Amino acid sequence: MFRKKQNIGGYRFQKLATPDKNWRGYQEKNRIQDVRQQALRRIPWYFVALVIFVALIQGGFYFLDQRLSIPIDTQVSLYPPDVEPLDRSGLREILLSGNFNNLTEKDFEIVTDTGRYQFYTSIDTDLQNAIIRSLDTRHANRIGIVAIEPDTGRVLAMVSHNADDPDQNACLAADLPAASLFKIITAAAALDAGGFEYQSRMAYNGGKFTLYKRQLTDQKNRYTNYSSLKNAFAESINPIFGKLGKNVLGKDLLQDYAQSYYFNEAIEFDLPVERSVLEISDTPYNWAEIASGFNRTTTISPLHAAMISASMVNGGKLMKPAIVDVAAKDHKTVYRHRPEITARVVEPAVLESMKTLMSATITHGTARNLFAGYSKNPVLSRLEMGGKTGALNNNARQIRYDWFTGYASDPQGSGKIAIGVIVAHKDYIGKRAATYFRQAVSTYFKNRMNPTQESQRMDNVSGKNKKSPA
Repeated sequence: MFRKKQNIGGYRFQKLATPDKNWRGYQEKNRIQDVRQQALRRIPWYFVALVIFVALIQGGFYFLDQRLSIPIDTQVSLYPPDVEPLDRSGLREILLSGNFNNLTEKDFEIVTDTGRYQFYTSIDTDLQNAIIRSLDTRHANRIGIVAIEPDTGRVLAMVSHNADDPDQNACLAADLPAASLFKIITAAAALDAGGFEYQSRMAYNGGKFTLYKRQLTDQKNRYTNYSSLKNAFAESINPIFGKLGKNVLGKDLLQDYAQSYYFNEAIEFDLPVERSVLEISDTPYNWAEIASGFNRTTTISPLHAAMISASMVNGGKLMKPAIVDVAAKDHKTVYRHRPEITARVVEPAVLESMKTLMSATITHGTARNLFAGYSKNPVLSRLEMGGKTGALNNNARQIRYDWFTGYASDPQGSGKIAIGVIVAHKDYIGKRAATYFRQAVSTYFKNRMNPTQESQRMDNVSGKNKKSPA
């Protein structure tokens, strides 16, 4: 702005002249600068507002998730003050009055003297019903199949057949020999405490599947065979594992590692589970029998076998198994499952070696024929799989115990699963345990890799779309 001088009545006045373009530019520049300064002063408040906004959005999604994880038609509240929550022992007591053998529905009710209880299970009904339909009961005295979600311990399938005792749940019984499944424990101990690696080379004489005292010596001659630990595990070579038990690990380490994997320990579950048993004497030859699984005194349940395989794809952690996601009394929540670690069994370095051993069982070991062609299968070829076979006759040689436990995971993120299977064949060998595993894995991942298509198919079959808890 500028001023123009003027004389009036002898006085000099200054008159404001009309602003020109320079003045307007100057004012506009000041205005822009003021706006910028005000914006800078408001930045902290903008940040606070943004944090509050994000928190509100996340809280809203969390609330919706909690609401949608419960069936809409049940209107279950979250631990209302007028209802006393159930602990696991109380839950187990109520469940004992029901029948969990071969559930075909995900949810059910039990009415007791104390009230009406609603149970929302973790069962994957597509997988469960597919396994039930696939059972070959004609040639089997007993079948037990358990599938677990490794990260949470949630039971996805639990299918039982017992010709001698239909009321017994074969998945929770631990009265059959573990056979070569125990080689998993021996291998973990050899890798972790015995100074072995999966490439370690060992010698043996005689047959692969026998275990004579003379096979436990270190003599070498022109008949001596050699194998890496990986191949010995994959091919289930008894003399090598017998020598590990007798000459390397001994009684104490075998006991310690078996206990860490929950042999002789109570498995906490929603239903009673028999303890898996390890009995070991002070006789060195018995250590060889135990380490190789060449005995009938070491026993295991299919649930426990599935837990052990689940640890291979869960960072070496055993999770507490569970089959009930939510329990309610008169549609008010009294119990909710929370994943819980039971034990950490192996370190990461050992875990990777164990997965190498278990993968070799499928690719070129005792299960290779039953998995023939899987690399060309559109579902199985995407998966990382591993497992262990086990086979043993009963004393009368009338029953052939056939085990398979293993895991499968999809590197592309569609999930993980671990499965334990026992089949007690009668006069003829029917469907093998590893075949049940392969079929179950294929069904599970086929559904997850094509969820929309499979969901529509199942809706058409069932004629309904029932909501269930997450």
